[in-house]
Amino acid sequence: MTLSTFFFFCFYSFSLLNFTSNETLIEQQDEVVHQEIKKPKSIEEIDAMNNHAFSLKGSYPDSLFIYAGIALEASEQLNYQKGIAHSYTNYGVYHYQKANHGQAVEFYLKANDIYKREKLLNKYASTSNNIGSVYFREKDFEKALEYHQKAIDVSDENESLTNLANYKLNKATALTKLKSFEEALPTYFEAIRDLEKSGENIYIANGYLNLGNQFGAHAQFDSVKKYFDKGLITAEKTTDFETLSYAYTSQIRYYTAIEKPSDALKYAERSLKNSLISGSNYNISEAYFAVAGLQEATGDIKRALENLRNHHMYKDSLREKEQTLQIARLEAQKAIEKEKALFDLELKNKEESNQQKALIITQLIFLVFTAVVLFILVSKNLKKSKERNQILSVKNQEIEELAANLKSLNNHQNQIFSIIGHDLRGPVNSLITVTDLISEKQLDQEELAQIIPRLSSEIKRAGITLENLLHWALSQREGQSIHPIDFNLKYLFEEIIASLQYAIDQKKLQIKLQIPNEIKLHADKQMIEISLRNLISNAIKFTNNNGSISCIANIEDNKIFIQIEDTGTGIDSETLEKLNQNILISNFGTQNEKGTGLGLALCKGYIEKNKGAIKISSEVGVGTKVVLRFEA
Repeated sequence: MTLSTFFFFCFYSFSLLNFTSNETLIEQQDEVVHQEIKKPKSIEEIDAMNNHAFSLKGSYPDSLFIYAGIALEASEQLNYQKGIAHSYTNYGVYHYQKANHGQAVEFYLKANDIYKREKLLNKYASTSNNIGSVYFREKDFEKALEYHQKAIDVSDENESLTNLANYKLNKATALTKLKSFEEALPTYFEAIRDLEKSGENIYIANGYLNLGNQFGAHAQFDSVKKYFDKGLITAEKTTDFETLSYAYTSQIRYYTAIEKPSDALKYAERSLKNSLISGSNYNISEAYFAVAGLQEATGDIKRALENLRNHHMYKDSLREKEQTLQIARLEAQKAIEKEKALFDLELKNKEESNQQKALIITQLIFLVFTAVVLFILVSKNLKKSKERNQILSVKNQEIEELAANLKSLNNHQNQIFSIIGHDLRGPVNSLITVTDLISEKQLDQEELAQIIPRLSSEIKRAGITLENLLHWALSQREGQSIHPIDFNLKYLFEEIIASLQYAIDQKKLQIKLQIPNEIKLHADKQMIEISLRNLISNAIKFTNNNGSISCIANIEDNKIFIQIEDTGTGIDSETLEKLNQNILISNFGTQNEKGTGLGLALCKGYIEKNKGAIKISSEVGVGTKVVLRFEA
C-alpha cells in the first residue's frame, strides 16, 4: 500500500468534531414524554425547559419536540423573543435529526430573524453554522460555505474560541469540497491558532492530528509527521484516553506506512498501556493485535505469538458480550410484542367497559321503571310492595358493587399500562435508536463501547420492571399460594447484591453485610428474594455516589429482624404516608433512575403473605431505614 493510499483511508475531517455539541449523542436517560408536563410561567423556567429540550436531542428527538412546543407556547404568551427563537432552534435540530432538511432550515431562519433583531450575535452565529451544516449534508457546498462564513463574520468578542474554531473548520471543509485543499489550508491554520489560544489540550491535540491526516490525504507528506508529533506532545499533556489513543495510532500508521516497524512497535506498546488503563476490551484486543503484528515484522515471533493469544482472549470476551447483547435485543423484541399485545388488550377492555356501562344504564332505566310500577301497586298490596322494594334494594346494592369493582378494575389496568408505557418505552426506544444507528453504520466501535454499558443498564432495569409487573399481577389474583421453605438468609443477600453489582459499582457504593451464617428464614424464597431485591435496588437508586448501604439481620425474642439502611436522599413525610397506603408514586433516583413505587407495593404484599411486617422510617437528606420482621 502506498503512503497516499494509506492516508486516504485513515483520513476523516476535523470539522466533524463538534465543539458546540450540536451532533453529540447524550447519555441515555429515563425521559418520559407522555407524562403531564408543567407549563413554565417565567422567563427562567422557559430557558430551563428549552435547555432541557436541547439536551434530549441525541436519543429523544420526539421528547425534544414536545418540550420545545410547550416552551414556545409559554414564550409567545409572555412575548419572550429569545425564548421563541430558542424553541425555533430546537425545532430546527429536531428536523435535522429527522432528515427534514427543508423544515430544519426554515426554523433556523426564523430563529435567526429574532436573534438578529435582538442583537444576540453569538446565537445568530451558532444558528448560521447549523444552517451551513444542513446545506453541507445536502451537498450544496456553496450555500454551506456562505453560512459558515456568516457564522464567523457575526461572532463577537464574547464568542468562545472553540466555537469560532468549529465555524472555521466547517468553512474549510466546505471550501475543500467546493474548490481545493490548498485554498482551504489558510482557514485550517486559523482554526488551529484559535484552538492553541483556547488552551484546551484535548481540542488542540485533535486539531493537530486531524490536520496531519488532511495533509496525508492530499499527498503533502512532508507536513504529516510534523503535525502528528505536535498532536502526540499535546495529547500526552491530557489524561483523555481517546485523544492519546488517536495520537499513538497516528504514529503507528505513519511508521508502518514508511516501513519502520521497530519505531511503530514503540508507539504500539505505549498504545497498549493506554488501552489497559482504559479497561476497554475492544481497545485492548486491537492494541494486542497491532503489537503482535509489529513484533512479527521485527522478527520477535515468540512475543508476537504471546500477544496474539492475548488478542484472541479479549476477542473471545467481546464475542460473549456481543452474544449477550443479541440476547438482550431478542428480549427487548419480546417486550415490544408483549407491550403491543397489552395495548390491544387495553383497547378491547375499554370497548367492553363501554358496553358494560351501557348495560348498567339500561338496567338502571329498567329498575326506575320497575320502581314506578311498584309505587303504583303499593296501594293495592302493601306486603307485595315491601317485598318488591326489598328486591329493588338488593339489586341496587349489586349494581353499586358492580360499578365500584369496574372502577377499581379500570384504575388498576390504567395503572399497569401507565407503568408499561412510562418505564419500558424509554429503554426500548433507546435500544431501537442504537440498533438503527448500528444498522446505518453511524456508530463506530468506540461510540458503541460508550453506549453499551448505559443501554445494558436500562435493559436490566426494564427486565426488573417486567418481573415486578408480572408478580404484581399474580399477587392481585385471589388465592395465590405460597410455598415456604427453610433457606439461608446470608446466601440470599449475597446472590441479590451480586445481581446488582453493576449499579453498585457505577455509584461507587459501600455495601455493609452483617448477616450471621446461622440465620435461616422459613418463608416463600421467591417472594422474599423479590422483596429484598426491590428494597436494595431502591436503596441503590436513591443513594448518592460514594454513599453506603447496610444490610443487617439478627434474632430477638424468637423473631428475625432484617434491616436495610442507606445514606440516601430520604423520603418526605407526605410521600412516605402515600407509600404506606400502597399509592404508586413516580419519582427519580440520584441519577434520574425512574421509579413508580410498584416494587415497594409488591414487597409489602409478599412480606405480609409470609406472616411478616414491614416498617419504613426516613429523614430527608439523611437516609432511609426499612425493617422487616418475621417469625423465627
